Amino acid sequence: MTIVALGGGTGLPAVLRALRRHLPASHRITAIVTAADDGGSSGVLRRQYGVLPPGDIRNCLLALARVPPEVSAALQYRFDNGADLHPVGNLLLAALDMVATDEVTAIRLAADLLGVHDHILPSTTQRVHLVADLVDGRSVRGESQISRSGASIKRLRLDPADATAAPSVLEALANADALVLGPGSLYTSLLAILVVPGVIDAITRSPAIRIFVCNAMTEPGETDGYGVADHLRALAAHGLPPEALDYVVTHTTPIPSGVLARYAARGARSVDPDFAPTNGSPAIVRADLLEAGPVVRHAPDKLGPILCDLAFRRSVGAEEVTWRRQDVRAS
Repeated sequence: MTIVALGGGTGLPAVLRALRRHLPASHRITAIVTAADDGGSSGVLRRQYGVLPPGDIRNCLLALARVPPEVSAALQYRFDNGADLHPVGNLLLAALDMVATDEVTAIRLAADLLGVHDHILPSTTQRVHLVADLVDGRSVRGESQISRSGASIKRLRLDPADATAAPSVLEALANADALVLGPGSLYTSLLAILVVPGVIDAITRSPAIRIFVCNAMTEPGETDGYGVADHLRALAAHGLPPEALDYVVTHTTPIPSGVLARYAARGARSVDPDFAPTNGSPAIVRADLLEAGPVVRHAPDKLGPILCDLAFRRSVGAEEVTWRRQDVRAS
């Protein structure tokens, strides 16, 4: 079995950890990572050296790495020299990008160094920027600028518009047994991949089980006020309608009031679980998914068994599922 996961930010590494911990070792994972990041260390390195933004790729590699924790910590380490602070892993990937025959080979070399047996692919190897067309008629260029626009997003697109998917991306989608979309920033991580020409078509044509893991919290400047239904409407506006999905996974974990208050102070709130399918597809899977603590994140050891269970199912048997541990099917 091969599971393909799409996204970026902190969501995709959580999915990769979840899958790798709970999938049999013989089963493969392919991560398709956004290539449009232009902020922070990644943005500096892509502007200075013309490389693919390495940050999301680094985090995915470390999520799948089979190395001592000290090695992972070293690759996340940032030397404080008063100038730009680059994680060591970003510098390694940038250097490999500059000396390898191509970008995909550079990532494969880094994966070999870290004992990663799965595959990580950039969504495109072209140097692209995100452009958000806003409901007020303006357009904003650059992933790092989109959340600062002050208006709702109508549609996302790439510049250049004729960017092509990276080698093997469309093949991976066509040959997958299951596809996992999200969690992660809806527009600047997930849709940043889906707007690459050919990707949506490959997803809808794929015979794979298609699973959308919805975010737990809204993101200021990007998904303000969104419920689950709004997330699905955004996907549909970009060519992926709800009926193209087999499962939508949402959390039922109670979030402490103090945590919600801290998020509210930054303009974020819990995503309203307001979607109900009209024709039985997609099935809604509700489950305890989140980690305990001050940061709202999906817990790999809660998410992993659910994703593996759904990936092995070949049909949707109910409009709504409340997942329980005993529901897991053996692989």
